[in-house]
Amino acid sequence: MNRLTQFFIFMLALLPSALWAQISVQNPTIVATSKPNQPSAIHLMLQNNGNEAVNLVMLQTPKDARLELHGTINGKMAQIDAINVPAHGQTALRYGGLHIMVFDLKTPLSVGSTFPVSLFFDNGDVLNIEAVTIDAKDVKRH
Repeated sequence: MNRLTQFFIFMLALLPSALWAQISVQNPTIVATSKPNQPSAIHLMLQNNGNEAVNLVMLQTPKDARLELHGTINGKMAQIDAINVPAHGQTALRYGGLHIMVFDLKTPLSVGSTFPVSLFFDNGDVLNIEAVTIDAKDVKRH
């Protein structure tokens, strides 16, 4: 086998499995906080390119914080068990709708910093993302 062929086989083996992932995340942001223990929220867009609907069912962060899936039930914000992402569709997590709440932060979140989160789906997929911290005035309210 010539060196060029070996190189291409090696590079193909290095391609991340994310290239074949059915679920992707766009524009993950988290709202800055000014003091410890101030709650925040993560907003993002979930895209499902697969043939089956999936549900976001669990969250983790290595940061000292507690994460919850939230939605609106009877007109009030409440913790929910899952967020559905339809087959060949997308689900927006945004202000006033579905979102991820962040509680019990020991240190404030400053604008421009990042916040790591692992998203766990009921099909076994796990996505590790970095939400960028934005100022509250920059949150899209729609």
